Amino acid sequence: MASNKNKTRKVRPASADSDEASILWDEVANTVKRQPSSRIPPVALPENAQKKHLLAKKTSASTNKAVNLRKIADLKMDTVNAGLVTGPANLSQPVYAGIDRSSAKKLQQGKMALEARIDLHGLSQLAAYQRLQHFIQKSRQQGLRTILVITGKGKAGRGVLRENVPQWLSEPPLSDAIIAFGTSRPQDGGEGALYVRLKRARERL
Repeated sequence: MASNKNKTRKVRPASADSDEASILWDEVANTVKRQPSSRIPPVALPENAQKKHLLAKKTSASTNKAVNLRKIADLKMDTVNAGLVTGPANLSQPVYAGIDRSSAKKLQQGKMALEARIDLHGLSQLAAYQRLQHFIQKSRQQGLRTILVITGKGKAGRGVLRENVPQWLSEPPLSDAIIAFGTSRPQDGGEGALYVRLKRARERL
């Protein structure tokens, strides 16, 4: 019996498999075609189109601002209609109550005859308040309707009386006697004076 001699097995080098895989991958890769990009590059607008686009954006912003201002005005008017705004009408405010528009316009334009005036310029706050209160009470008792209150402008237009008198007129007890007030025309003192429309004498203080 012939002895089995160890047959020499030919062993493929370890790198052979990886070489075949690499060759196979290259063949597959060569068959693959790159697809065109689906991303659309931005298109530059002509100069005129750019200007129109910017103008449209500005117009839109202005429209939105106007709408917002209108909404605010409507909210203020709702507050007035709900009776939440009390006291005399301050004609320097965008929304006011207690006086019809025709009368308010006449008062603002100085077309209501002034029946009396008081000059508080130079007085201390306490003296000015006391004199103003007495003057308004006396004017009502005499049946006067439209008076002029001179406050003066003060330094740089920031006089103490110029700032405080409108507040005094807006609060009791003075507010109980007043329908409306507003800054006078230049011929009557301008920003240093106020037109004041009083309630009728028979109206309750």
